[in-house]
Amino acid sequence: MEKEVNLENMNKIIENIVSSIKSGQDEMFCIYESVKEETEKIELELSELKEKVKIIINEVSILEKEEKRFRNKLFIVSKDFNKYTEDDIKNAYQEATHAQMRLILKREEEKSLIKARNDLEVRLKRNMQIAQKAENYMYKMKSVMDFLIGDLKNVSEKLSALEDKNQIGMNIIKAQEEERRKIVRDIHDGPAQSLASLVIRSEVLEKIMDKDITLLKEEIKDIKGIIRNTLKDIRKIMYDISPSSLDDLGLIPTIKRVISDIIYDKKINIEFVVLNNEKINNPLVKITVFRVIQECLNNICKHSRANNVLIKIDINKKNICAVVQDDGIGLEECEKLISKDSFGIRFMKERISLLDGKLDIQSKIGQGTKIIFIVPNKEVEYEN
Repeated sequence: MEKEVNLENMNKIIENIVSSIKSGQDEMFCIYESVKEETEKIELELSELKEKVKIIINEVSILEKEEKRFRNKLFIVSKDFNKYTEDDIKNAYQEATHAQMRLILKREEEKSLIKARNDLEVRLKRNMQIAQKAENYMYKMKSVMDFLIGDLKNVSEKLSALEDKNQIGMNIIKAQEEERRKIVRDIHDGPAQSLASLVIRSEVLEKIMDKDITLLKEEIKDIKGIIRNTLKDIRKIMYDISPSSLDDLGLIPTIKRVISDIIYDKKINIEFVVLNNEKINNPLVKITVFRVIQECLNNICKHSRANNVLIKIDINKKNICAVVQDDGIGLEECEKLISKDSFGIRFMKERISLLDGKLDIQSKIGQGTKIIFIVPNKEVEYEN
């Protein structure tokens, strides 16, 4: 009874979380639209103000020349009392004074307009930053919403179906793999298409030709190249997250493909030895073996500074045994490292443990590292 109550409370909590995030998402969208509209108004006002500033700067320049001319005239008239009358001097003084006053007023007007322009530029920059932050928050909130709506509503149902440690472990693995597939779909439908559209939108920049058209076009070309490379990287990430070849071709060909990519990209010599290749009946065992070998190779590429790697795998009817050995710098105090908050090593040990397997790490400083693991080649025992 207590379990049912807890699950019911959990469902209510999840519904409240989803509702709150939806409300926050709507409010964030309103803020974004409001800021965006205000930004467009500021841009228009700033454009008009800049034109006024140009005009008044030109007017000040003209008045400065005029004031200087009248000042010189007053100097000449005041200097020669024999040639000019008192009225001439008076008129010259009045002209110089009026010119000076007009210049002072115009300069004040110029300062006022320049200050207004600078203030608008600051407001525009601040609004653009706010709009960018709001847009980023909306994307993040969308990801959270997708996760919550797609997965958390079923948490209580999944928890009630779990009976023991192995059942929990296998469901965690399945949930992780399903989440990876979901991330692949999200990346394909979201960032990949967005980046592709940016290639098209970047062509709009060619219309901006205020200064150097040639330079502008070169910048656009570079942007397109960066975007295309990003698309390539995203597709690579998609493969790393969920290798479709594991289901289509099997474990050994998929590992060979990963090895081939590493040899090409990292210039590391990798020898792959397959002793036996019996059928793996449990797909969760297959994906776990692949993920652990993949994590070993990732650690070698990132940390070991190894030049040579040896991978041996023996898939028989009872067990799957594998050894991954490198000639890198080794792991210092290996046992301590395992007990620390090392995600990669913890990831491998937990996955192997959930399959009733064992994982051992042997390492010496300067003599490389050897990772050995064994898991039972079980039939499918954890499917509902």
